[in-house]
Amino acid sequence: MTAIALLTLDARGSGGVLDSARGTVQELLGPVRTFGDWVTGPIRNAWRGVVSFDDVEAENAQLRGQLAEAQASVLRVGELERDRQELLALMGARDVVQAIPRVTARVIDAPVSNFERTIVVDAGRRDGIREGMPVESGDGLIGRVSRADPSWSLVELLTDPNFDAGVRIVRSGDDGLASGRGPGRDLEVSYIELETVVIPGETVVTSGFEGSTFPAGLLVGTVTDVEPDAVRGAQRVTVHPAADLERLRWAQVLLYEPEVPEPVIVDREPDDDPAEAGTVGGES
Repeated sequence: MTAIALLTLDARGSGGVLDSARGTVQELLGPVRTFGDWVTGPIRNAWRGVVSFDDVEAENAQLRGQLAEAQASVLRVGELERDRQELLALMGARDVVQAIPRVTARVIDAPVSNFERTIVVDAGRRDGIREGMPVESGDGLIGRVSRADPSWSLVELLTDPNFDAGVRIVRSGDDGLASGRGPGRDLEVSYIELETVVIPGETVVTSGFEGSTFPAGLLVGTVTDVEPDAVRGAQRVTVHPAADLERLRWAQVLLYEPEVPEPVIVDREPDDDPAEAGTVGGES
């Protein structure tokens, strides 16, 4: 009661002795108030936490939703950007080889096992595609059409063991035959002479042999290893494909059909003169 009275008088503007008395009372009550704050502080903080928990949880849920939406947007943008870059690369491929008509198609089916080395694209005979036509991505050659239906085509990848293509090592100009060796393995190029200097990192392109199903100049890959084969009198060159065959999304089919050389007519000796033959026959 004394403290209340002193504080009331102070509020009315009393001074002097009252000020001194107020100070003395505050000094006496200070430790008690401090102890009370120490005891009740955690309780108050815990209560505030309980009261605001629902608000915090709701805010966290909202933030998680916004983060998920942002991540989805980033993935969509990234996917569109990859498509754009791959399509631009495909269009740029026109400058590498002569202006051959092309059909751009989406890859709609990929290998379902390690034994399948084929893909399916959503373009076919109605688009002008025929069996044997080359297929490439924006990075390089990926294979050839092995079957063409009206609306889709089956593409044999160049890593298939049945795949062969005439190639040329750009720096030396030597020609060889590139063959597939199975899934996940590099190509092997045969018939490169022992005297030819082949350096890892060299570019390999299609050679465009006469009658070949591939035109000259399609990028195949780069040399990764060279091993002399004294028995065959040639080198075995390993080539890593330029195209990423595991992540194909788009492809271009080159509407290329090799010119079939005209048959060579062997000269034959002319037949006997019919008149002479008749004469001889008449004489006999």
